[in-house]
Amino acid sequence: MGSLHRRVRSPRHFPSDRPRDALSGLDTSGRLVAPGAGAAHSRPARLAALLATVALVAFLIPAPALSSQGTALFPESAIRVGMTGVGKTVFVGTRVSDFQVRILGILHNGGPAGDLVLFRASGGAISSVGGLAAGMSGSPVYLGGRLAGAFSYSLEGSDPMVGLFTPVEDMMRDLPSAATVPVGAKTAEIAPVDVAGTMVHRITVAASSAGAPRPGPGALVAVPAVTPLFVSGLGAREQAALAQFFAPMDVIPMVGGSSIDLPVSLPLDPGSAISVAVMRGDIGQYAVGTLTYRDGDRILGFGHPFTNVGSSNYLLTNASILQIVRGTDRNIKIGAAGPGVGIVSEDRPAAIAGMVGRLPRMFGVRVLVTDEETGAARRFTFQVVPDKVLVPTLVTLGAQGVIERALNRSGAGTADVRMILRARGLDTPIVRVNRFFSSSDIAARALTETSAAMRLLFDNDFTDLVPTDVEMDVQVTRRQETAVIAAADVAERSIPGGATIHVHVTIRPFRGEAIAKDVALAVPATFVPGPALLVIRAGVGVETDTAAPAAAGGTPGNLTPPPETARTLPEAVDAFEHQEEHTDLVVELVGGREAPTDAAAGPGAGRPVASATTPWVLAGRIQVPILITESLH
Repeated sequence: MGSLHRRVRSPRHFPSDRPRDALSGLDTSGRLVAPGAGAAHSRPARLAALLATVALVAFLIPAPALSSQGTALFPESAIRVGMTGVGKTVFVGTRVSDFQVRILGILHNGGPAGDLVLFRASGGAISSVGGLAAGMSGSPVYLGGRLAGAFSYSLEGSDPMVGLFTPVEDMMRDLPSAATVPVGAKTAEIAPVDVAGTMVHRITVAASSAGAPRPGPGALVAVPAVTPLFVSGLGAREQAALAQFFAPMDVIPMVGGSSIDLPVSLPLDPGSAISVAVMRGDIGQYAVGTLTYRDGDRILGFGHPFTNVGSSNYLLTNASILQIVRGTDRNIKIGAAGPGVGIVSEDRPAAIAGMVGRLPRMFGVRVLVTDEETGAARRFTFQVVPDKVLVPTLVTLGAQGVIERALNRSGAGTADVRMILRARGLDTPIVRVNRFFSSSDIAARALTETSAAMRLLFDNDFTDLVPTDVEMDVQVTRRQETAVIAAADVAERSIPGGATIHVHVTIRPFRGEAIAKDVALAVPATFVPGPALLVIRAGVGVETDTAAPAAAGGTPGNLTPPPETARTLPEAVDAFEHQEEHTDLVVELVGGREAPTDAAAGPGAGRPVASATTPWVLAGRIQVPILITESLH
């Protein structure tokens, strides 16, 4: 019987393990090195490297021009029904235009941060586009030449010319440092007003459109004006998964314009189009809205939350409006994001807030995909906002999307994946290698350890790291490189403590000849005598719930304790890197009674486990009952 050898990958196929501060070509000393060394310096590669520099540090850029320093504010207490004013927004391009506003009513304590004001918009410009639209959130409303608030809520299934604005005093309040607890639906009485032929005297303001109550007689339901999130570079199923993820936040992912070449110096004034970018590069995600207020470098926008996370670290860009599209449910302002001009540091119920002239740190992602059938290799680069809630989903969906783009398919296959994770606070990069197989969806299956990797960087229990980037090398073949554990033989079923169990395992590769593998497992001299169970199984990865059904009172474990059982960051990193791989043949001994453990020895101490490596993704599990007798020593 032949022995098995794990396939050795040539080092040139994998990214360098050398510590780098990000994907931009800076090493950890801060020196600039040639971007994409070893590859042609194509324009896309140079652009990707330039975008990746955002991941390094929060740095200063020239602030966009400001036509006037600060804005006079209209007191919330002075707002009265019947007052008229002016709203400002961008209908097309970057030019701010006016529309007329008339106050219809005041919802006292109707919003998540205080009052809301019911108004009717009018005028030729806004009538020509069908009324208020998703993407107009934050459009400032002026009364008597002073800023009174920002358009923030639309009325479900009602007149698109009627909406609600958040008073600017609520937007200007000192924002708390802790994330705000979401507020449920609130109902406010108003003086009767005719809206779309219905006399309304009560409006319920819902925290989101998801789960908003149905209006009763004489009532309407207001929800935050939907924030369109324009997405580029992802396929249909990634778009669907993204829509499900963002649905509770009233953010609607849409296929739309990516980026546009606008000058950084483009003036940003109240009414200007802005976007909040959560991804940039070969994949883009931009939420388009409107700037409400600017005082020097400080800005307010949207008039409602984006994701309502509280303190945030999003990229603020200028934007251009391509068109306002009328819809059955809502009108939508279609826009494209310009270059980064600032940071959105607060995401609260009444507004988003931040500063221009200072860019946030971004997390860099580089994915190299090789199709082993054709030999073709494609590299993708994108950046993600370093938010622990968003990163696991955005990085996984982004990588999945580019794998499918590179292969021009999904379907069945085997994939070798190597991840290199870097962060400030780590002495060396974290490296994880595994092999995956799927009979239907290899692009998704290959990334099932990505979320755990992101949690280790962004949300581990021990140290607040500063994650900088991840590199993924994904090598895919259509071949089914799998095998099953067909049989296992043990010469002796009665083994004394301190002896060695020799297990003869038969492995049957897919459409191949059976191969034998011998694994030796040493039984600790301190193992509790009595009936035990010898478990021969395939290795499980980081993504799998490794708890198996207890047998005879014992609980089988992994070759390496999972990261969540670690007591220090180095232990968690070691566990993640050395967690079982799907190609591992694992033999473990489970006792009928718990053996005494030494707590000081760390998690998994005393667990009798042995393993051997194969070139196949293994499947199967065999249990052999044995008897452990008293130690001979």
